[in-house]
Amino acid sequence: MKKIIFALSFLLFIALNHAIQAQSLKGRYDFMPDQFRQYQFQLEEPVKSIDELRYEQTGEKIKGALSPDGLRVVMENYKKGQRVKLKIEHADGKVEEVSRVRVLFMR
Repeated sequence: MKKIIFALSFLLFIALNHAIQAQSLKGRYDFMPDQFRQYQFQLEEPVKSIDELRYEQTGEKIKGALSPDGLRVVMENYKKGQRVKLKIEHADGKVEEVSRVRVLFMR
């Protein structure tokens, strides 16, 4: 009788442990740690290049790039809610400084 109770207790322990781990975010296929998240914002028209991508308040540089179609700026490690400032170069050579606050998460 003691062996049966021990065996059932052991199986219950394993089942509960598995259930707790299954609810962890790290076990989900769509979980990405912060260092792998990318954010983007849309530009009004296609541009030739971007430069000096920074947070407007602090001036801290942001790692980012222009999409191949020239319509989106994709950034890594963006701090949510911060306004972004950058210089854009249009196809005609005109350089303009713009800022954006609406940034979207992308997978």
